[in-house]
Amino acid sequence: MKTTMKFFSYGILILTLLFTSCTEEGDIGPIGPEGPQGIAGIDGADGMDGSDGMDGTDAPDGSNEAVITDHSETKVPGSFSTLDRNIDGVTAYFKTTDLIPNNAYTLWFVVFGETPGPPISTFAAGHIAGETGTEIFAAFKSVDADFDNPMTGEIHLALRTHGPVQPGMILDQIQTMDGGCTSGFDSGPGTHPDSDEVGYCANVQVAKYIVE
Repeated sequence: MKTTMKFFSYGILILTLLFTSCTEEGDIGPIGPEGPQGIAGIDGADGMDGSDGMDGTDAPDGSNEAVITDHSETKVPGSFSTLDRNIDGVTAYFKTTDLIPNNAYTLWFVVFGETPGPPISTFAAGHIAGETGTEIFAAFKSVDADFDNPMTGEIHLALRTHGPVQPGMILDQIQTMDGGCTSGFDSGPGTHPDSDEVGYCANVQVAKYIVE
């Protein structure tokens, strides 16, 4: 009986070992052929370029630069003037020479309407000329009840002398039409010679802007 149990135990042990050996993982077989490659993803769309800024609209002929002339209708040497127009008004730049040192000067917008009639003069800027006789006048005139045609209106920039500065009258001489004036010429069409005579007033230079 004992011998039979002993053989039976050995048999169980042998079967266990065989079963374990059979269930162990076998060697890995050769690697199979590669599968087809996946389709490449679509490239992201390029961003759209931003639109270029629009160039400013060119001003009408005659509204950008003009020659500055004196009483003899000769161009003032070294002078330069521009008038930039937009729907809100006009901006004037007036650089000139041949001014008399220590004389007072005023620059005026002389605006002509669309219908016949006298022009309207509006103060632009004023200075006392320095030793070099060169000065720059700059100003902006906005649209108003008397000026509603900035893009098409005829505009003159008239420079007026008020003679040598006079104590107690300097502000009037560089801000008003007739400040310090006791002789000379009223403002109006045409220009006249400059002078260092005290109290002498006259329009001495002009730049004309006419839209064709």
